[in-house]
Amino acid sequence: MLKFLALISYVLLNSVIAEEGHCIWYGQCGENAMGKTVNCYYNGTAKKLTDPTALKTLETACGMSYNGPDNTYTCCAPEQITNMANQFGMAKLMLGRCPSCYYNFRSLFCAMTCNPQQSRFITINATGTSTKYPDRVTIEAIGYKLADDFGQRFLDSCRDVLYPGGNQHSLDTMCGRPYDKCTKESFVQFLGVDNPAVPFPIYIKFENDTTQSDTYYNQTTFLCDEPIISRYENKTACGCLDCIKSCTPLPPDVPVEEFKIFNIDGYVFIAGIVIVILITIFISTMVVIPSFRRRQHIILEPTEQTSLLHHPKQTKKIRFLLRIRQYTERFLERNFFRLGLFCAQHPFIVLCTGAIIIIGLSCGLIRFKVTTDPVELWSSKSSIARQQKDYFDKHFKPFYRTTQIIIVPDDQSFETHYYESPPAPFSEYTFGPVFKLDFLSRVLDLQTEILALTGQLNDNNQTISLSDICFKPLKPDNNNCTVFSILQYFQNSKENLYKRVGDDFFTFYDYTTHFMTCSQAPTTTNDPLNITCFGDYGGTINPFMVLGNYTDNVYANATALVITIVIENSNDPEKIRAAEAWEKTFLDYMKNFTDTQKSIRAAGRWNESANFTVFYSAERSIQDELNRQSRSDILTIIISYSIMFLYVTLTLGHIRSWRTFLVDLKISVGFIGVLFVLLSVMSSIGFFSYCGIAGTLIIFEVIPFLVLAVGVDNIFIIVQHFEHTKYEKYESNDVRLAVTISRIGPSILLTATSESIAFLLGSLTPMPAVQIFSLYAFMAVFIDFLLQITCFVSVLALDARRQDSDRPDLCCCIPTSNFLSNNQIEHKSKGILQQIFTNVWTPLVLGSTYVRAFIFSIFIIITCLSLSILHRIPIGLDQKLSMPKDSYVLDYFYGLENYLSVGPPVYFIVNQDAIDYKNINDQDLLCGTAGCSSLSLLGQIGQALRQPKHYYLAQPPSSWLDDYFDWLQSTNDPPCCRINNKTQEFCPATINDTSCIACPVTFVSNQRPAPADFEKYIQYFLIDNPGDKCPKGGHAAYHDGVELINKTYVKSSYFMGFHSILKTSEDFIGAMRSANDIAKNISKTILMNQSHTYHDSDKLEDYPVFPYSIFYVFYDQYLTIWRNLLTNLTLSFTAVFIVTCVLLGFDFHTAFLIILCVFMIITDMFGVMYLWHIELNAISAVNIIMSVGIAVEFCAHIARYFAVSQGETRLIRARIALAEMGSSVFSGITLTKIGGVVVLAFAKSQLFQVFYFRMYFSLVIIGAVHGLLFLPILLSYFGPQAVAIVDDRKYPDQLNANNDDLSNERIIDENICDISFPVGEKL
Repeated sequence: MLKFLALISYVLLNSVIAEEGHCIWYGQCGENAMGKTVNCYYNGTAKKLTDPTALKTLETACGMSYNGPDNTYTCCAPEQITNMANQFGMAKLMLGRCPSCYYNFRSLFCAMTCNPQQSRFITINATGTSTKYPDRVTIEAIGYKLADDFGQRFLDSCRDVLYPGGNQHSLDTMCGRPYDKCTKESFVQFLGVDNPAVPFPIYIKFENDTTQSDTYYNQTTFLCDEPIISRYENKTACGCLDCIKSCTPLPPDVPVEEFKIFNIDGYVFIAGIVIVILITIFISTMVVIPSFRRRQHIILEPTEQTSLLHHPKQTKKIRFLLRIRQYTERFLERNFFRLGLFCAQHPFIVLCTGAIIIIGLSCGLIRFKVTTDPVELWSSKSSIARQQKDYFDKHFKPFYRTTQIIIVPDDQSFETHYYESPPAPFSEYTFGPVFKLDFLSRVLDLQTEILALTGQLNDNNQTISLSDICFKPLKPDNNNCTVFSILQYFQNSKENLYKRVGDDFFTFYDYTTHFMTCSQAPTTTNDPLNITCFGDYGGTINPFMVLGNYTDNVYANATALVITIVIENSNDPEKIRAAEAWEKTFLDYMKNFTDTQKSIRAAGRWNESANFTVFYSAERSIQDELNRQSRSDILTIIISYSIMFLYVTLTLGHIRSWRTFLVDLKISVGFIGVLFVLLSVMSSIGFFSYCGIAGTLIIFEVIPFLVLAVGVDNIFIIVQHFEHTKYEKYESNDVRLAVTISRIGPSILLTATSESIAFLLGSLTPMPAVQIFSLYAFMAVFIDFLLQITCFVSVLALDARRQDSDRPDLCCCIPTSNFLSNNQIEHKSKGILQQIFTNVWTPLVLGSTYVRAFIFSIFIIITCLSLSILHRIPIGLDQKLSMPKDSYVLDYFYGLENYLSVGPPVYFIVNQDAIDYKNINDQDLLCGTAGCSSLSLLGQIGQALRQPKHYYLAQPPSSWLDDYFDWLQSTNDPPCCRINNKTQEFCPATINDTSCIACPVTFVSNQRPAPADFEKYIQYFLIDNPGDKCPKGGHAAYHDGVELINKTYVKSSYFMGFHSILKTSEDFIGAMRSANDIAKNISKTILMNQSHTYHDSDKLEDYPVFPYSIFYVFYDQYLTIWRNLLTNLTLSFTAVFIVTCVLLGFDFHTAFLIILCVFMIITDMFGVMYLWHIELNAISAVNIIMSVGIAVEFCAHIARYFAVSQGETRLIRARIALAEMGSSVFSGITLTKIGGVVVLAFAKSQLFQVFYFRMYFSLVIIGAVHGLLFLPILLSYFGPQAVAIVDDRKYPDQLNANNDDLSNERIIDENICDISFPVGEKL
């Protein structure tokens, strides 16, 4: 790469100043001791150049020194001109993208080589004797005086020039330090002295004394944003990528300001105002005003008013909607009564029918398939990111599988190396911890062992080596694997690593100087150690990919090494299995290595341990750890299920006495109820297996738990209400059970329908994993509901017969003796929990006006504050949460965050047939070199690179198009593009064949190839291996990046860059969003130039250019997650409202209050997410959506009981509803869920802990608090009016009970009803 600098050797300078206006050299004198060509000393006047070829070459290469065929006098012979022009070919590859820079470079060296008045500004510092002509003097060192401003302008014109093939700036190579730290002094110092490729020192000195202008060289220079206009040259200005001055001005960097009012978060401030207004209105209307009214004492007759059992107490006109409510209640209760009676009287028919249906559905399990591909699970096929991935995989090839190792030395001290300079480029240099020779040697040993690993395919006993599966960019010319490692600078050879040039006292060159050369010029093919910088696989090694945690872009400061093994990816399952087999061997090896190191260090044998720490991962690692995590949490899940099962079985029965303990147990009923839950899950899986919808592993982990938590509620409510009716007189247990179902059936139908619809609406989420989960959960909940109101009722009827016959549970075949008479056993009492709710909780919540007002206000405040922090909820999914706490992948994530120096690659893909690549106007829309549009693809990316905080881009993109132009324009000896004049086949630059001639390319505007030549030679560019002669050969870098049809037509291509370091979900989302913004702007430019209209679309074909990176498919969901979530929540709320209205007989009032309570629960869930650091992602979003259905359970039972109960005031009806239904909601809904949820806190899976324990635990607590505390208060203030629904006298055939007796036997404590309240509350 640096050989183009050898042109400096073609200038000979005197140690004695030559006479004014004379030459100091002429002609070549062979090679010096270093093997470099030197010039012959000549102290005479310039000679006229007459050689036609030399004149033509000089005109082309040094137009500023050419004065026509008859008046050109030079200090350089024709062979010097030829060699100089050949060396300019290499310089052109480095600087030719910017005509101004390349012109200034040529001006400097053309004057030094051929200027007829060399002696004015060149001095000879050292001479020697020619080996070719013993009587001739050669020159071994020169001094070169330059105008100070010439040097600065020269540097400024070249500073930003890119070398796209290496993803770096050209000055990184030509200045010996990062381009942005290059000064004119360091620039010329490296060009003339420090550069190892220079044959002799050239000491360039800057002068600024205008009175001595004749003693230094000064010539017209062009700034990079200026076009070249001269006698023999006219070129356009440099492009934006190569010249910041050519870029359009950046928009002002306006910091994102938080919305604040009086230095307070604006949303919190607004919430505070709303709170004050709402509470003021509430207290004024509901507390203050009624307190001035006359208080009235009313005693309500104790009663439990339900729709089937009691006559109306009020004689109000029933309006139309009330008639609808009445009819609906009649319809539901009548049909539930009939259903319950049928199931109770014909249990075996019902159970056999249910068994047949369940078995039929469960047989679908034989067709069950599991989807484990993360892309298939978390990316919708219709999403734009998925389309981008599918396009990339189809038109190029799937993104590589990567195996990566991050190695951090234990000794983090820096070390200074000393050299003899010259010839060394510097006398001392400080290197970071990773550059200790012993450390590198041990790393090389480890790397060698890893590369030699072999895997085994067990089914056919095939041995898989890395060579069988790795990516080989130069095959078939080079079959070595692509391994990005600092040791590739030494071709993975210890011999090369230990090479040294020096004497017994001083080092001239060693592995550190070689690294410095390669880090600055990765395409160097030979240095003083005679080692290339190319890896053994034939490609370049960018230092930012193999070094970690360096500072200020100084690679020598690195404190970690990164080794990346690139493995071919494929859509062929057999190839994937082979890759996974090798990766498994690698992971086993690394686990054994790290475990061994830990045990050695624990034993204190530090001298035996490796002197570094390793973090590692393979492509299969995450999936392996997810599977291991699933297996490790089986015990936790079983314990969770067991706790809920034990709770159900042990608490369902109502123990009358210790003597009837065995009879009153309902373990069998509880077991069968839980069994129905599992059968419903199996039936759901079977049903969708019949439908061909593959499942996911999560349905086995979460759905049974979810359905159990939901289904157990209904079991409790049915059994508890059935137990309560023991104190009522019916002709049989079957009728009693039918009455129970008629009473609570509508509530169960309401909650089950709401839950099912909420789950079903969750399937509208575009993410496949969430869709599948929601569908399976919907069907499982729905089937479980059907089983509960049919088969479970039959089981309960059989259990009632067992209990009546005094047979013990679990041993029903064995009768027991009656120790107590029925009168003794059937005492009239309530359970302890119901007594607590009747005597303690209800008076506490609804007893005092001020307590009610205070509690109501607290809930309003919490809800408003939760709304105000919605925007603060973080979006994304911390990848560390997906791993078990003891996973090695967590260590790898730590290594990525702390040591990686560059982000993932990003590809800007030109859509198929969107561009006519051979057309110059279309080329201008893509390229980045001189003559290209400032709004081209590369131009706009260049603008984005100047704003890294906004666009997350770290490295300039590689450009096959620009490199192809440079490759065609190469003037090297030999040129890059050559063909055999006999066979017309391509001749690589490495072949010496007289039959090979330069490609006859016709160049048109801006040195672009003619359309026919563009298509003719593109195939040769893509098969040319980069090397010493032609570093811009496109085989390694671009062979897979250009889709070539029939070897001539470019159908599609990509331009690859790198994102900056991405650590958090916010970074990943921002990087994806910014890349899409860049691509959309580029697409707008292209379509505008093609006279087409741009419009945002979800179809990939509408975008001429689009971005792609491997992580986009997983983060695409977050761009629209709030919109999708709010849409789904709106649909869920609407659906639940409609269902509630219909099932409550179009009772809009009660339905609205239920939805309001559910809304407040969901809002408070968002508040908990913020406080408990739960990110918003697909998992939490579907949990929120499903929470709508679950939240209905906490509200619907009490609200419906309130709606159908009778009482003089809302307050009394609220007390009745809370006293009667509160215990059922608490024991049957709250406690059943709490027991199972708490166990999830001990799961090894962090996902379970965060997104299932935290969210479901919060849901249960918040739901219970709202259902048992806020809702009764809300109903006491704003509940609907009472309405009588059914006149029992019209249904004597359904119910044969004595209402008077029932009324007398039902007991409601007087402290519920006999409480004074303001008249204003009486309605």
